[in-house]
Amino acid sequence: MPASAAPDPQSPRHPVLIGLDWGTTSLRAYLFDAYGTELQRLQASQGILAVPEGRFREAFEGLCAPWLAADPSLPVIASGMIGSRQGWREAPYAHAPAGFEEIASRLSRLDDAAGRVFRLVPGVQASTQMGATDVMRGEETQVFGALAARSLLLPADAAHRDGLFVLPGTHSKWVEVRDHRIVALRTYLTGETFAVLRNHSILGRLCADPAADDAEAQLHARAAYDIGVQQGHAQPGALLHLLFMVRTEGLFERFSASQLPAYLSGLLIGAEIADAWAWCGDELQPALVGSTELASRYARALHTLGLPASIASEECTAEGLFAIAVHAGLVPNYLKMV
Repeated sequence: MPASAAPDPQSPRHPVLIGLDWGTTSLRAYLFDAYGTELQRLQASQGILAVPEGRFREAFEGLCAPWLAADPSLPVIASGMIGSRQGWREAPYAHAPAGFEEIASRLSRLDDAAGRVFRLVPGVQASTQMGATDVMRGEETQVFGALAARSLLLPADAAHRDGLFVLPGTHSKWVEVRDHRIVALRTYLTGETFAVLRNHSILGRLCADPAADDAEAQLHARAAYDIGVQQGHAQPGALLHLLFMVRTEGLFERFSASQLPAYLSGLLIGAEIADAWAWCGDELQPALVGSTELASRYARALHTLGLPASIASEECTAEGLFAIAVHAGLVPNYLKMV
């Protein structure tokens, strides 16, 4: 189909783009038609750390072989850690404020190594209030996907052009958006800290996970989590002291072993929310991005604290990859994008 011809809505949808969400531990591939509809999805446990000897092209071509055989000319756009220093090739960060146009203009070309039109999304860096630098790589695509979805679903007014996006993870991100541009971000090592304390510190010695089929134990764990959220939120500056209480609450059996991991998680997330709320203020309602259990924990914490929050689209990464590709001219703009 010629690039200048609009697709016939009555005809089968033809693939025009491959999108890759390539992180540290996994690789997801999306096949899009000209309307941004996801035609197919593939996944493999071939994150950048699992690809031997930098053989990224082989990993990509192996996963997407059926698509490439059907159309070897399909352009590719990739985001995530594949563009990091440990990935296929480092894609320099875009500087905040950064919107669709800034990101699209800074896509890194990987055509020579990939043997086809292949672009890397740059990630975003922003200055902190202390003059340091905060960064994200991959999360910006999720944010732009959420913005693209908002633009198609909501009226064209200023209300959907601003936002505060919360992306829970090993390194949680709070991202402030103004007029469709990422203007600030703040990263918390909450997930990683939990894992280290749970698995490699004395706090974890008394911890045990509640059985998945034990409804009463799960209920008690959620109650301990709520208490931890409230305490961490009330005294974020005392977090190091509060963390030791995980041990004493177990020693004196005020919490059972199966409650302690949830209590620890609640303390960390509660303190994170307190600091993030002080950083961004209460002008913008946070939108949680993701459908993981961790995102559900954040939603519960915000609800427990009486803070408003919404849930962004579960398909933010795919939507973001396609939206950025449209702005970069990798695919024809058949839809009215932001």
